[in-house]
Amino acid sequence: MIISNKVYISEILEKGANRICHWIQERKQIPFLYCIVLPLWKSAVLEIYEYNELLSDLYEGEEIMIVGLAVSKEDAVVLVRRIIDDIVSEGKIEDVECYFCGEET
Repeated sequence: MIISNKVYISEILEKGANRICHWIQERKQIPFLYCIVLPLWKSAVLEIYEYNELLSDLYEGEEIMIVGLAVSKEDAVVLVRRIIDDIVSEGKIEDVECYFCGEET
């Protein structure tokens, strides 16, 4: 698993972010942690997984890029929205709906 240099972290996790990233690098189990990752199956823009699920054999050998860390699925959804808003405001995509449809803007 690779943690993005610009990883989004929910506010409640910010204090222990370095320790959490270290545990992820060591592939230790972390309860109640959700990860926002770049799409593994090319079916979405971002995907949300429970961290411990990503440790399973199913994802062995997959290149997993973590771009967000949250304490719950609901918190992860809020972070996904923040990531998309930031991408749009930076001008990387102009129309989020077209981007999700697969059309180039």
